[in-house]
Amino acid sequence: MGEVTENNNSDMSVLQRIATSSVPLLKDYGLNGVVGAVLLAVVIPLLLTSMFGKKTKKRAVQADVGGEAGLAMRNSRFSSLVQVPWEGATTMAALFEMASKKYSQRRCLGTRKLINREFVEPADGRKFEKLHLGEYQWDTYAEAFNRACNFASGLIKMGHKLDSHAAIFSDTRAEWIIAAQGCFRQNLTVVTIYASLGEDALVHSLNETQVSTLICDSKQLKKLPAISSKLQSLRHIIYIEDEPVDAETLNQMNLWTTLSFTEVEELGRTSHIDARLPSSSDTAVIMYTSGSTGLPKGVMITHGNMVATTAAVMTIVPNLGMDDVYLAYLPLAHVFELAAETVMLASGTSIGYGSALTMTDTSNKIKKGTKGDVSVLKPTLMISVPAILDRIRDAVFKKVGEKGGLTKKLFDFAYNRNLAAIEGSWFGSWAPERMIWDNIIFKPIRAMLGGRVRFVLCGGAPLSSDTQRFMNICLGVPVGQGYGLTETCAGAAFSEWDDTSVGRVGPPLPCCYVKLVSWEEGGYTISDSPMPRGEVVVGGYSITKGYYNNDAKTNEVYKVRFYPKSRT
Repeated sequence: MGEVTENNNSDMSVLQRIATSSVPLLKDYGLNGVVGAVLLAVVIPLLLTSMFGKKTKKRAVQADVGGEAGLAMRNSRFSSLVQVPWEGATTMAALFEMASKKYSQRRCLGTRKLINREFVEPADGRKFEKLHLGEYQWDTYAEAFNRACNFASGLIKMGHKLDSHAAIFSDTRAEWIIAAQGCFRQNLTVVTIYASLGEDALVHSLNETQVSTLICDSKQLKKLPAISSKLQSLRHIIYIEDEPVDAETLNQMNLWTTLSFTEVEELGRTSHIDARLPSSSDTAVIMYTSGSTGLPKGVMITHGNMVATTAAVMTIVPNLGMDDVYLAYLPLAHVFELAAETVMLASGTSIGYGSALTMTDTSNKIKKGTKGDVSVLKPTLMISVPAILDRIRDAVFKKVGEKGGLTKKLFDFAYNRNLAAIEGSWFGSWAPERMIWDNIIFKPIRAMLGGRVRFVLCGGAPLSSDTQRFMNICLGVPVGQGYGLTETCAGAAFSEWDDTSVGRVGPPLPCCYVKLVSWEEGGYTISDSPMPRGEVVVGGYSITKGYYNNDAKTNEVYKVRFYPKSRT
C-alpha cells in the first residue's frame, strides 16, 4: 500500500482508515483482518439468525365443531380429543389401582419425619413455630394403594352411608390423597374445602353438600366446636394426627363419632369391605371455588373429567415417569394441584409433600440448621403460581444487587448473553459458553430449588415475561404456562415443553377445544384487527357437570354450544 498523505486521506474508505490507523491490533491485521472480524462478529451472526432463527411452530389448528359462529381451535398434535391416559383408566379409582400394580415397588407418597417442634418468642412478644424435620419417609405405590383400600373399608365400617358425601378439610399431605382414593373406591363423592376457609364459608360448604363425614387435620379439628350447632348433617369426624390433640378438644367432639386417621385404617384392615367402583360419569369431587364474591360455589367434577385432563397433561412433559420427583405444596383443594398429583400418580412419579413455609433452608417455619423441603427432596418437577416465582426472582436480584461490583457485572453479562440465546439470537451465548455461566454463576441459584428441577408448570394467574425468562436462565428450566378453571377441570390451554416464547398460554390441551365467539355487547368480535377478540368458550372431555345445587348459575355458565358429547 502506498504512502498515505493528507491530500488523499479524505478519499479513503472508512475500512481503509481503520486498517491504516495507529491502533496496534488493527494495524497489524490490516484491511483483510478488519473485514474478517466484522464478518465473524456481526455479519455471520446476523445471517445465521435470519436463516436459522426461531421459527413459530404451529401448535394449534382450526377445528370444525359446528354450533354458533366463532373461531375454534384444537391441539395440532392430535386429530381427535384424548379421553384417557391408557385403556381401562376411565376413573380415578381405576387409574390409581392400575398405576399401583404397574409401579408397585416404586416410591409413591413421601412425608418428612417431624423430629422436633419448638416455639420462638422474639422481644415483640409474637410466637413463631419452628420445625426440625428429617428425611422423607415413603410409602410405595403398593403400600399407598393398600392404605386407600383400608381407609375405604374403615370409613364404611365406621358408619358412613353410601349415599352421602365425605369432605376433606386439610392442608396438602399424603393422607389427603389416601382419603380421596379411599372414597373413590366406594364411589363416594369427595367435597374439597380450602384449609384457609372462614367459618361462614365452611358451614355453607358442609351444609349445602350434606356432608356426613369430615376428614381434617388436627389444626382444623380445633375449629369445629365453635360451629358445631350450625352443622346440620355431620355425623363422623376423622382427624389426621399431624400434631397432638388434647383431651379437652376431643371431649368437645361428643356430638360426632370421632376417630383418628390411623384408627380408621386399622378398622378397615381388620374388617374388609368390597369395593363399589365408580363409572366415568359419576361425580368424583365437588370442589368449592375460593369465591371472589359471596359464598363459594361447588363445581361437580366427574371421574371422566379428571382422567381426561390427566391424559392431556401427560402429553406435555416428555419422559415423565419413574425417575421424576414431584414437590407437592399447593392446596389440594385447588383443581391445579389435584390435577397435577393425579398426573404424577398415573406416571409412576414420586410425590414428596412439603409446604410454602418449609420449602427452602431459610423458610419461615424451618429451624436454623435444618434443610428445607427442596434441599432434601431434590425435585425434578414442580408447579407454582406466579407470586411464588416472582418472590424467588426478586430475592435473587436483590442478593446480586447487594453484592455489587464484579459479581453483579458478571451476573448481568451472563444473564444477557443467555437471554439473547434463548430468544433465538446468534449473538447470544453458545453451548460451551452457557455451560461455563451455568457452573460459575447460576449453579448456586439452582441449588435453591434442589438443583434438579427440569420443568415448572405455572398457572392460576398470568406469569410476567421477566419472571419466565428468569426461570429459563437462572434455573435453566422451561416453564409451561397454562390457562384453565375449576369448571374446566384445570384444562383449557397449556404451553408445551419446547415453547420458550413468553406472554402466552399455548395451544388447547388435547382433551378440549377452545373457541372464540364474538361478544357484540362488549364490542369484541372475531373479525377485529390485528387480532380477533371475543368470549372464550371451552368444550371437551374436561368440562365439568355444573354447580352443585345451583341450576340457575349452571344454566348461565354451561351451555351446549358446539361439542355434542360434552357441555361447554
